[in-house]
Amino acid sequence: MYQWVVFAHVASVLAFMLAHGIHVTVMWAMRREPDPERMLTLFNDVPKTTGLRVILLVVVLSGATAGFMGSWWGRGWIWASLILLTVIAVAMWRFGGGYFGLVQEAAEVAVAARREDPSNPAPQTAYDAARGSWHTIGMSVLGLGGVAVILWLMMFKPF
Repeated sequence: MYQWVVFAHVASVLAFMLAHGIHVTVMWAMRREPDPERMLTLFNDVPKTTGLRVILLVVVLSGATAGFMGSWWGRGWIWASLILLTVIAVAMWRFGGGYFGLVQEAAEVAVAARREDPSNPAPQTAYDAARGSWHTIGMSVLGLGGVAVILWLMMFKPF
C-alpha cells in the first residue's frame, strides 16, 4: 500500500507541475508582450487556480500519508520539505499572483490612456516597467530551485 501512496504523491506532483505550466508560460509571454491590448487577451487564457489548489491538497495529503506509513515524521528531511513547500506556496501566491495583477492593471491603464490621448507615453512606460519587473525571474528560480531541493530531500533523505 505504501508504494501506491508514494505513486499517488509523485503523480499528483507531476499533475501540479503540468497544470501550473500554463501559468508559467503565460507569465513569460507577458514579459515579452509590448502591446498592452494583446496582453489583456492573455488573461483570458489563464485558468483559475482552483484546480491547482485541489491538486496541491492531494500532493500534501498523499505526502503526509506516505510520511506516516513510512514512519518518516521523526526525520528532519520531511519537515524541511514541508516547510519549503509552504514557503514556496506563500511566495508564489504573494509575488506570482501580485505580478499578474500588477501587469493586468498597468495594461488596462495603458489601453484606456491610449484611447484618450495616444501621444501620452507615461502609461506605456509604466506598463513596460510592470511587465519587465523581477517577478518572472524570481518566481521561476524560486519554483524550480525549491522543487529541486524538495526532490533532493525526498530522494536522498539526508537528515
